[in-house]
Amino acid sequence: MMFRKMRRFKQQVSEEEWALNIKSVIAFGRISLVEDEEVAKRICTHLVGRFTDDQEYLEKELKNALPRVQCLAMGIEYMTGKLVNES
Repeated sequence: MMFRKMRRFKQQVSEEEWALNIKSVIAFGRISLVEDEEVAKRICTHLVGRFTDDQEYLEKELKNALPRVQCLAMGIEYMTGKLVNES
């Protein structure tokens, strides 16, 4: 099964001029379920760290929710990107 992932990273518009700046990436690959609980814990810890540095919250969530978490890993087979800079 093939999947496509697209993400817009940045779009800037100034008040004086309407310049469009976009970076995008498209990746094709295969998705698999992460079955190793330690790997899933590491992924969840990294993800939570992007939003909060509250270690107590992290520990509580890992204790209560980790057994119900399903992490997916994407093995990238092909990736392409572009940069649009209309300024």
